[in-house]
Amino acid sequence: MNFILKKILLLVFVCTFNVCTLSVHADSLEVSLLTCSDGDIAYTMYGHTALRVHNLTTGYDMVFNYGMFNLDEDRFVYKFVKGETDYILGAEPADYFVRRYAERGMGIKEQVLNITQEECLRLFSILLENIQPANRTYRYNWLYDNCTTRARDAVERALYGRVSYKYKPDDVQEWAPQSARQMLHPTASYRNRWVEFGQNFVLGCEIDRMLTPRESMFLPRQYSLYAAMSNIDRVEIVDKVDTILGRPIIMRSDTFVCTVPLISTERELLPVRNFHDARLLDPPFVTFTLLFIITLIVCVVELRRRKTFKWVDVIFCVLTGLAGILVSFLFFFSEHAGVDSNAMVILFNPLPFLWIPFCIRRKVRILSYAILAVFVIFFIAIIAVGQHVDFAFWPLVSTLLLRVVVNAWLSNQKYVTLQNMRK
Repeated sequence: MNFILKKILLLVFVCTFNVCTLSVHADSLEVSLLTCSDGDIAYTMYGHTALRVHNLTTGYDMVFNYGMFNLDEDRFVYKFVKGETDYILGAEPADYFVRRYAERGMGIKEQVLNITQEECLRLFSILLENIQPANRTYRYNWLYDNCTTRARDAVERALYGRVSYKYKPDDVQEWAPQSARQMLHPTASYRNRWVEFGQNFVLGCEIDRMLTPRESMFLPRQYSLYAAMSNIDRVEIVDKVDTILGRPIIMRSDTFVCTVPLISTERELLPVRNFHDARLLDPPFVTFTLLFIITLIVCVVELRRRKTFKWVDVIFCVLTGLAGILVSFLFFFSEHAGVDSNAMVILFNPLPFLWIPFCIRRKVRILSYAILAVFVIFFIAIIAVGQHVDFAFWPLVSTLLLRVVVNAWLSNQKYVTLQNMRK
């Protein structure tokens, strides 16, 4: 058993051992929502959500975290790409949790839940139940089932009432729905523009649909924002007596009698230190624009020579095929949300590897026209499904299209010349 799982089992014992202590001093129990700011590492780029259970009398202070995973797990990278990553509910002392994020320069906002002591104990019991070996592992889904949605659902289960979410400040006229892609872009663009480009490359039209307010809570900062504006509608069971056929019948009905804010106190537990300077250039766009310019120069030379550089096409086939393997694997086999609706698979798939022999022999006339037809299908599909295309993608598409057009033109000229010679 690896170190991480041993640590989790030890913490399960510690948490269970302290249940009695929490119960005795329940009058000072406090449960908080912790929202961590975004970081530079890929899995921290959109922040994080955790729940803190703190007994102010005994000093018991633990953070429950639905976002743990084991990098040493067998075939972890393959499982991650395939969307079969299992995340774990773990727990650790709050000072350890804060120290880890402080070392990364990430901030932590704490929002104390405005819930009763009975609800605090109920939430703690839910967390203890979830952290048991048989329950602590779940199949992670970045959009529909992640560390934030799990924490939200645990809080809602613990309440004797319901959360009435508010989705806009009082000074805003109406809530403007966003797609998952629109919500991801600001952070990805700020942190790592290549990551944003990669997301746009492998994620399809599913993440371009407008999310409902509840669905948008997959993002930690969004859930934190909604929580700060929302209320708890508490329920009181009211017995009503009625008479049916002369016999008294007790009719039970639920009546909402009290509304309180979901959050009682909000404080900055840890300030943000990992600021980034504004980016002057767009790295993907600059890279693919330079590639287009270089390819254009090569094509001009080829047109003057009336002959293509076949190894240029071989290199493009290999690179396009490698990108196509990734896109196709995600499209057909991965369980990740959004990858199976990606229209990029029309243009980026493993088929270019089959074109290499034709490029070497310069037998590309019919093939070039077929590829041009694929480009047309691709453009129609993008428009039809309404999939967002990264701005930096167009210089890349233009480069590939330029190679196909030049090959089609020169191979057709060669064909016409041969036909004239035969006459």
